[in-house]
Amino acid sequence: MRKAGIFLCFLFLAAAAQAGVRSQLRQGGKFYNDQKYGSALNSYQEILKEDPTNQRALFNAGNAYYRLNDYTRAEEIYKLAAEETGDLSQDALFNLGNAYYRAGDRQKAIESYKEAILRNPKDKEAIHNLQLAIQQEQQQNDNQNNNNNQSQSSDNQSQQDQDNKGQAPQDPQKKDQNEQSKMDKSAADRVMSMAKENEYRRSAASNRQPDQTVEKDW
Repeated sequence: MRKAGIFLCFLFLAAAAQAGVRSQLRQGGKFYNDQKYGSALNSYQEILKEDPTNQRALFNAGNAYYRLNDYTRAEEIYKLAAEETGDLSQDALFNLGNAYYRAGDRQKAIESYKEAILRNPKDKEAIHNLQLAIQQEQQQNDNQNNNNNQSQSSDNQSQQDQDNKGQAPQDPQKKDQNEQSKMDKSAADRVMSMAKENEYRRSAASNRQPDQTVEKDW
């Protein structure tokens, strides 16, 4: 009988603890919905003091850090949430990608989105964000390549100017034609970039800004 009484006591304490966690989660959710992210974070941290592996509290704490623009802490918490067993692991990876993206690390964002898609290939939001991150990464690489090419071209021109010292000056009309050709090429590149961007925008959902990531709160 004594063992049975102790067992029932443990069950009661466990049930009370679970009720307390649910109450804290509801309170945190209310603060979060009211955009009181600091207060929401405090509620989730109270849960994590007693249960550091509570995936729901970890995930929601990551969201609160994210809304507070503390992307470094959000990344840390999302990683912990993704490592726990539960139905929020894929969402944690997705939001981890968003935290990396907002922090300016598109390479890590791309990897997180990919892992989220591997866990749920039907996640359209993750696919959208992955496409956006890849597109912007490619555009940045193209811009860097263009800048490097322009720098090299400038160096070559300087060397050529030195080699041409003492020769007859270049025909001003021909120089103007060369400059116009460069401008035409630059304009054409911009038009191509705009066309690609518009093509991507048409393929995105009509109720979503194509230059914004999609985010999951719950």
